[in-house]
Amino acid sequence: AAIAKKCGIMGDDDEFTIMTGPEFRERVLDDNDEIKMDEFNKIWPNLRVLARSSPLDKLTLVTGIQRSRIGTPQTVAVTGDGTND
Repeated sequence: AAIAKKCGIMGDDDEFTIMTGPEFRERVLDDNDEIKMDEFNKIWPNLRVLARSSPLDKLTLVTGIQRSRIGTPQTVAVTGDGTND
């Protein structure tokens, strides 16, 4: 959260979501690694930081946003090497 605030991604009073990759996977993937869109749609609109995420987490996030029918079409940026982002 501190880095997100320092970079201007979040403010001190923002109530956006920060998750780690393992927490994200646990919440949005079923036993067959398919996206649970109902749960995904509860998370992604407020998600600002996905920390310690794997390449699969990033693919899941982008795929889920592309499949989502809530809100307006989104532009997504993904950074890091999937190990220490």
